[in-house]
Amino acid sequence: MGSDRADIGSVRREQVVEAAVAIIAEQGIQKLSLSAIEERTHMARGHLTYYFPTKEDILLAVFDHLVETMRRRVGVTECKEFDHSSSWPIIEYLLRMILVVPPANPTFGPLQYTFLAQMSHRADFRERLAALYEEWRSNMSGGLTKDLEAVDDPPPFPPRALATFVQALLHGLAMQRAVDPDAFDREQVLELCLDVLGSYLRLRPPRPRARYPKSPAKSSQRKKNHSDRPTRE
Repeated sequence: MGSDRADIGSVRREQVVEAAVAIIAEQGIQKLSLSAIEERTHMARGHLTYYFPTKEDILLAVFDHLVETMRRRVGVTECKEFDHSSSWPIIEYLLRMILVVPPANPTFGPLQYTFLAQMSHRADFRERLAALYEEWRSNMSGGLTKDLEAVDDPPPFPPRALATFVQALLHGLAMQRAVDPDAFDREQVLELCLDVLGSYLRLRPPRPRARYPKSPAKSSQRKKNHSDRPTRE
């Protein structure tokens, strides 16, 4: 009996969080209210406040949902097949996921940048996100340390600085794609990133020099980038 109640409670909490995510993504965080969640979930106020006593509790649950989505998006779960003592295969994987694979959750981008906009006055959001970024930075730095030990002429910067640079590249590309997914040839930019990073880190042979054709007009590029590709979680 207790297990059934726990399962129902978990389902109800998930329904509330999903409703809040949808409201924020569609209308903005300023439109998030208990009334709006009640309307979307068809849940009475008493039931809603039983699981989340305040709107603040819901907001924190949504933020935790965002952090977990970010973990999955950068492959913390899906990268289990990789040897985490090496960072290069994971960097390749993340670049491909960010640039080429269609996002499994279209609300992720708007939700991420909505919460990033709260960083200046929400220390709790900033601290949780900083801890997550530090986890990724430290893991990547450790892997790069192992990678560069096997390189005859490693780059002059320490692995932590290199990991920070890679993080910035990944984040910037994700932001550009979220704003305008058809702004550039994603396969071409993927190869450029792998060539620049791999060559600099001495972890990937440089590509043969070849001239790329001029980039097509943006209207043509949109048509190309809308071709069907398999979606990965």
